[in-house]
Amino acid sequence: MKESGSLTGASSTASKSAVRRYSPRALRERNPALAAWLVLLSAFAVFLACAIASPLLIGRYVQYATRSNRAEVQTLSGTTQLLQRNQQKWLAISDAEDASQGDVIQTDGTSRALLVVYEGSTDYVLATVHVFSDTRLSLARATNPQFARSSQPNRITLVLDHGRIRLNPGPPLDRDLQLRVIVPSGEVAVQDGSVALEVSADASEVTVRGGRALVTSNSHVEQMVLETGERAVLTSQGDIRGPLPAGRNLLTNGDFGGGLMLGWQVYNDQGSDSGTVDGQATLLDNEVPPVVEFDRGGGQKDHCETGLLQPIKKDVTDYVSLRVRMDVRLLYQSLSGGGFQSSEFPLMYRLVYRDARGNLQFYTWGFYYQNTDNYPVQKGEQIERNVWFAYESPDLMAILGDIKPAYLEYIQVYASGHDYQSQVRDVQVVAE
Repeated sequence: MKESGSLTGASSTASKSAVRRYSPRALRERNPALAAWLVLLSAFAVFLACAIASPLLIGRYVQYATRSNRAEVQTLSGTTQLLQRNQQKWLAISDAEDASQGDVIQTDGTSRALLVVYEGSTDYVLATVHVFSDTRLSLARATNPQFARSSQPNRITLVLDHGRIRLNPGPPLDRDLQLRVIVPSGEVAVQDGSVALEVSADASEVTVRGGRALVTSNSHVEQMVLETGERAVLTSQGDIRGPLPAGRNLLTNGDFGGGLMLGWQVYNDQGSDSGTVDGQATLLDNEVPPVVEFDRGGGQKDHCETGLLQPIKKDVTDYVSLRVRMDVRLLYQSLSGGGFQSSEFPLMYRLVYRDARGNLQFYTWGFYYQNTDNYPVQKGEQIERNVWFAYESPDLMAILGDIKPAYLEYIQVYASGHDYQSQVRDVQVVAE
């Protein structure tokens, strides 16, 4: 036991001696010159590291440092709601208000707004964003490089939760603009021109009126470039469908492929002449494509209107054209032309809407095949009996002038008169 303890003590003493032998103090005592050189070399290595790293860090800072762009929300109609970052209460805007990164803009069914993003603190407009009714939009990012030497672009990132917007980048600058919109299942990069986006419960639609946009899916490794006059649909599952024509049908189940009750309401209106015989609206689903037939007999020369109605509830101020399309066939009409007041055709449609002033308006058009009583005909046209006729209205945005549609309420497709039998298929309200 003594011997073991002695060995352990000797080993410990030897270790301490070795530490003292190679310590900096011992090294200075035995070889001052070597110690000095080591200190100088270490200091030089630190100097070199600082000399190399400092420019890199400074260069990186100059390259990537940013500052906020100025932004403003302007109310165009109604009252816009603004939820400022880190605030709990919505701010009602009836005129204009500054906006910052993280702010949320919300419109209701009667309001529209304009978001303008400027470069830095200047008055140069980087982009304008028209925010249409029933829309929720966030300004996630609006920055530009802090230093002129930076090669980074101006960046604007928006988040569209639901609703419709239209983006217009400003005139090109020496510095690029990265304009992105995050939608529920992907994102859209607007490269130039004018691009409209709409987010609904099941899909996001992108329409390029001029310029180019890049659509990217979150779920799949998939991208699609859209050019002028093209449209794409990004589904909630992340699938990209397109490119499609820019025009889109605003109706649900306009081809009646989902049956007669999906999107449509069947109705009869006897008017005020005490009639009691209703007409029938029947889906002929054995036809390809499906056909709806309106049929009334035994009317005893009293009035009835039998038809379909579909609420649209759509802000169309962003669209440049609006047309109604359908295929019609007339089988029988007891009244001549459109009746004495040119209001009772065997097949007709009525588009009910509000103009830019909020006034309720409507546009009607009818079809007939005979006018033996030579009644005056207005807002109607004569077509062949028993033959399918492909109808397309003129551009309503162009012909209606100051009372053109701003908000679509609903459409009716119906037969009107005494006795009638007529058919319709593939009804569309196409907006572009």
